[in-house]
Amino acid sequence: MKTRLVLALAILISLPGISPGAIKGVEHDYLHEAEQALRDHNEDAALKALDSALKENPDEPSAHFWRGRIYAGKGDFDKALPDLDAAIKLQPNNADAFAHRGYVYQKRHAQDEALADFNQALRLDPGNNLALFCRGLLLGERGDTKAALGDLDAALSANPDNPEALHSRGQIHVIRQEWDAAMKDFDRCIELDPKDAAAYTGRGGAHYLKGEFKDAVADYNKVIEMQPKEARPLAQRGYALAGLGDKDKALADFEAALKLDPKDSAALLGRAEVRRVDKKWNQALTDYDAVLKETPGDFRALIGRASVHYGAGDVEKALSDYAEITKQFPDEAQPFNDYAWLLATGPKDGLRSGSRAVELANQACKLTEYKNSAYLDTLAAAYAENGDFDNAVKWQQEAVKLAGDEPPDVQEDLKSRIPLYEGKKPYREVIK
Repeated sequence: MKTRLVLALAILISLPGISPGAIKGVEHDYLHEAEQALRDHNEDAALKALDSALKENPDEPSAHFWRGRIYAGKGDFDKALPDLDAAIKLQPNNADAFAHRGYVYQKRHAQDEALADFNQALRLDPGNNLALFCRGLLLGERGDTKAALGDLDAALSANPDNPEALHSRGQIHVIRQEWDAAMKDFDRCIELDPKDAAAYTGRGGAHYLKGEFKDAVADYNKVIEMQPKEARPLAQRGYALAGLGDKDKALADFEAALKLDPKDSAALLGRAEVRRVDKKWNQALTDYDAVLKETPGDFRALIGRASVHYGAGDVEKALSDYAEITKQFPDEAQPFNDYAWLLATGPKDGLRSGSRAVELANQACKLTEYKNSAYLDTLAAAYAENGDFDNAVKWQQEAVKLAGDEPPDVQEDLKSRIPLYEGKKPYREVIK
């Protein structure tokens, strides 16, 4: 069978530091005490003083704001939210209060409320760094990478060495396939902190996706040195080693990762792929099923399982899998292509369907704007199975034209089907 890595965008937010004189309009000793405690990094003492300040004056906006901000920094969002609500009610022009409440909403996965607060903070203060940074993360998560970059660029203009913003912008560049820009951001993170494991991970991912597998291995080596008890860096290095063609070392990394975390999905998927390539069908299927048990809709595991069923000769299960995947992922071209290929070239009489294969192959080609040579190859095979050999020859020739960057053996394989279709014979794949 002809046979995708998503880097998750994590919200890694450090609340800005508290500078001397940050609490404005101090009228009570309790507020002075709170400010001094914050200077001394004694948050518990600061909270105690702010509690006392609010007992004396429940409508003191700065006390509500700072207590809410401290709770937010501690991750106690249920306590932070009422204080920030009160601060905003008492001071509706306080941009920082909106920005911090937006941060709390963001951490509670209330994205619409968070976005509304970040927008209001930026209306009040267009340069509010926290609102720009957090809104950039949120927009990135929503897929609006252009707007996300605009916010993160603005945040970094105000604070060029903010590691969290650099990390986030690097990840946005990765999503946009802007590998060099991503590596520039991760490079800067490493300059600021040579022990920044997340930056090495991000840069390794950019190298991997760019096809620079040796550089990716070097970055993941650094992460493994810093995090020897973490499974994920081993799994990531395994993928890079597989990219270098070192299947045995890749498998060793996947095995080592699974000893640390038997449920690590990346390691399970990597090991499944190696086992599939080695035609260890039952073992590969066990790994794919393990991933799907934890995440039933995992695209890669579903595609892999279908491919294993096909490779093992269980064509009926493969067809069933592909039919379900095309329903779940209507915007993904690969399942349409693989489903069409099986219906067009499958070895079992009675299970092929040329008309349905043409339908599916055309959908795969539409999703890739008829620019993928492998999918055009499938479309040609589908037309041949359907008895339309003129279109079969036409699309096979187009597939050959688009395959100029493919390895020589792939190009020869594509060319070999042209005389077959010219002789009005369909192509049959032999399962080995």
